[in-house]
Amino acid sequence: MTEQERRIRIRHLKRMYRIRERKERHDKKVSGLFMKRVVFTLILAAFIFTVVMIFVFLRMGSEPSTLIENVFRFLSVEGGAMALIKSVKTVKGTKSNGEIQHNDEPEQDDEEVQG
Repeated sequence: MTEQERRIRIRHLKRMYRIRERKERHDKKVSGLFMKRVVFTLILAAFIFTVVMIFVFLRMGSEPSTLIENVFRFLSVEGGAMALIKSVKTVKGTKSNGEIQHNDEPEQDDEEVQG
């Protein structure tokens, strides 16, 4: 093998290694786009509800305390459940479809890439 062929092979192996690393990182990534949307919606709902309750209080002179209590309890339980789900997924390293991610491939040494 000539020196040029050796360099080409080394570059190819390095590229393939980087591609595998990127793919593994992407597979391990826990997507949170849906949860971000739900959290945004929960915060928006709490804000809108608070503004409406202020107008109701100004108009009627009293507040529906049971309704307020239950709405905020629902929003906090929903947010807490999502935080728990996200924490468990992050710790376990599970994919979104429920399969556990295993790394069965042995790590490649730098010597293999260079040689």
